[in-house]
Amino acid sequence: MVYFPDFIYKPSDDTYQTLNVTLALLKISSHRYEYFVEVGSGSGYVIVNVAKQHGTLFKRFIATDLNCTAAKETARYANEEGLNYVDSVCCNLVDCLRPLNNSLIVFNTPYLICSEDELSSGDPAYMSICRNYRGDVLMDVINIIKTGCCEFVLTVSGDGLEFVESSLRSFKPLYFIDIIGNTHMLFEDVATIHLTRLTSLNANV
Repeated sequence: MVYFPDFIYKPSDDTYQTLNVTLALLKISSHRYEYFVEVGSGSGYVIVNVAKQHGTLFKRFIATDLNCTAAKETARYANEEGLNYVDSVCCNLVDCLRPLNNSLIVFNTPYLICSEDELSSGDPAYMSICRNYRGDVLMDVINIIKTGCCEFVLTVSGDGLEFVESSLRSFKPLYFIDIIGNTHMLFEDVATIHLTRLTSLNANV
């Protein structure tokens, strides 16, 4: 088994799809947010490019990553680009952050289901690529959505999309789901979806 102590998820097709959907959304949006939060920032490619193009739309940019090597790389990349308003924090999801009302959270979720041997190997690379590294990351995402704090751009695999859709059906108030990016990558479809909380609807709808 190969060990990758300094593994950082490099930009790939799913990264580009996440970024392109986010940029398209912000280009047509008249909304002004408090925070832009990228969960699982990896190399920092998404948050740095969003900050460079839409820095005035947000009060602050925050990146988190469970892999501390990746969090350091995001910070390095942001500093290299002169973006001193981008913070990078090593933590799980948004556990280290205070409530972030009126924020946009972007997360290119890991979508590989890894074996017990892989999960128990101690290899930090699996933090970035395993959906089940700590339980089920999509369940944790659903719990964040339940707080009603934020708007979301999520990149998920085909079965992950089914899980998110079925989970959101029980939410009151409802969330509106736009599927605004879908690509077939290797052996599965990967969708990027936009989630908006429909606060204007009656909770009994």
